[in-house]
Amino acid sequence: MAMLFNARRQASDPEIQAEMDKLSAPWPVLSLTWAERQRSRLAAMLPNGKAVAVVLARGEQMHHGDLLCGDAGERLWVQAAEEELYKITAHDAFELMRIVYHLANRHVKAMLSSQAAYIEPDAVLADMVRGLGGHVEVVQQAFHPEGGAYAGAHVHGAHCDHGGHHHHGEEPALAAEDRALGNLGEQLSIAAHARKKI
Repeated sequence: MAMLFNARRQASDPEIQAEMDKLSAPWPVLSLTWAERQRSRLAAMLPNGKAVAVVLARGEQMHHGDLLCGDAGERLWVQAAEEELYKITAHDAFELMRIVYHLANRHVKAMLSSQAAYIEPDAVLADMVRGLGGHVEVVQQAFHPEGGAYAGAHVHGAHCDHGGHHHHGEEPALAAEDRALGNLGEQLSIAAHARKKI
């Protein structure tokens, strides 16, 4: 049976800090790519082979450093996994700014530093960058793209508690559907991992 997680909190939450102070062993870690962290429903396997089902409120996203919580007191850290990215550099700051402008004009998610921009692999965009005088290098790195000027703050409304949990404003039928999806996701995940071992 998969561990079901249906709430998330930040590590800086005082209640979570108090729990961490009492831990005898660290909570397990679930490494997820950026695309996986954008999902509110997810079936996954922990490194120890334990199945996990994440069923958050529709549209809710996970962030690096979040703590996922289950009804029976289960806890699980979310970590940004390293993934293949394109690192884009240029001869000078103006040229890099010009490249980023053209990427933004195409609504491309990008992670920015003072010396480079990082995007998900896309051969067409790589050709465009090279055409603008930039350099493209394949790297392995965690992806934390910019959220946009109007992106909301990293806010958590749910609480990690040990009692029954539901998402306020959700219909009971939706909650039942979410649990069914979590069970289906668990079965699919177990089957996929079993095939990898063959």
